[in-house]
Amino acid sequence: MKNSKEIRIAIIGLGMISHRHMTVIGNLQAEGYPIKVVAAAEIKPDRLKAWGEKYGLDEKDLYTDFREMLKRDDIDEVEVCVHNNLHTSVATAVMAAGFPCYSEKPMACSYADAKILYDAQKLYGQKLAIQISSIYNPQTRIAKKMVADGALGKIYHARSVGHRRQGRPGYDMPFFSPDFLDPKIGVHGPLFDLGIYHLAQMLYILGMPELESVYGFQSCDYWTNPAIDKLVNRTVPVEDLGVGLARFKGGLCMDIYEDWAIHMDDIGTSFIAGKNGGLKLIDVDTTGGPRTVPANGIIVGGGKLQLPRLVHFGIDENNIMFENKIDCAIGDITGQQELLIHPELDMYNDNQLHWYSYLWGDLTDETRVDSPYIAMQTAFLSEGVVLSSDLGRSVTADEIRAMSKSIAIREQETGFGTIKYDFAEYKPE
Repeated sequence: MKNSKEIRIAIIGLGMISHRHMTVIGNLQAEGYPIKVVAAAEIKPDRLKAWGEKYGLDEKDLYTDFREMLKRDDIDEVEVCVHNNLHTSVATAVMAAGFPCYSEKPMACSYADAKILYDAQKLYGQKLAIQISSIYNPQTRIAKKMVADGALGKIYHARSVGHRRQGRPGYDMPFFSPDFLDPKIGVHGPLFDLGIYHLAQMLYILGMPELESVYGFQSCDYWTNPAIDKLVNRTVPVEDLGVGLARFKGGLCMDIYEDWAIHMDDIGTSFIAGKNGGLKLIDVDTTGGPRTVPANGIIVGGGKLQLPRLVHFGIDENNIMFENKIDCAIGDITGQQELLIHPELDMYNDNQLHWYSYLWGDLTDETRVDSPYIAMQTAFLSEGVVLSSDLGRSVTADEIRAMSKSIAIREQETGFGTIKYDFAEYKPE
């Protein structure tokens, strides 16, 4: 439903992903949703000025220091679009200042920092959401319902997959920020980048199973070139491959594969295997759905609009094997029919509309998708792969909790001085 109360938005961090937020906002405004961007902050003055001119914000509404912006009394929510290892730092500052916060993925670069951000909701009494586009579409809803209804029987194995032939952001793809390659800002490679979409979707579909242990391996051995190294100031390598095997309570295992670049064409897709059937997940959404597509049809940051689909394999009551293809993209006939019959499901088809609907009260704590919890558990599993790779052995869930450390940035040097971030220390459970 379209609420009459206007939501006044502020954005922190005006890099590439902020333009994707603005595309969604523009498309929602065109549909009649009462939302408006009233302020924005960016530490790079030239980028700030250009962004303000592009979206028509007055100079008085543009800030190099986001802390000054948070002193305003005409902001309803803040969207955090800074890089990975600043998410906990900035998002906790936003909530501490008294604002609901919608933060980009990954939630954090360690489980410890994800837990700090998750706990900040209660500490500051504010609402929080994490951008995970893969869980907001019919593909995920249909798969989750089939698993929950027992259509596949006992689930015993799953696979989470993400692959690029050669696509290291900031290296092979220079239109992405080189911060992806900075071990202090980007910190980690594909598991904490596109891997968030695949792992979070799989955990959510499977009903958030409880992790027992994980064995992982990471590598940064893919081809590099000294000329590009110098151009992007690549010093300490960030991994380009992450793999793992996770064991969960109840007899479920999941193998994990995520790369930024590898000398291979096709490594398969994510899938779920049960006693009576299996689901193959095709074209998982990692860009945000149809509303991220601007008028020119080119999604900011490259890539094309995904068309999520499912293939259902199984054996029927006559012991006949079958294979059913399920078209479940938002824009195809199935997705359109769903919205004609259940228009309220549109709130579950878009990250940002889901968040705004939560702020309007159209969604409650009980009816919203709890993206902060899903993102925190995804960080937990991802860090298990990292720790296991570092130690050269498997790690248990208890060991992940005990060994995880807060690595989020606490001091940030800028052209106007040092920003000091003050947020809670991580205390293992």
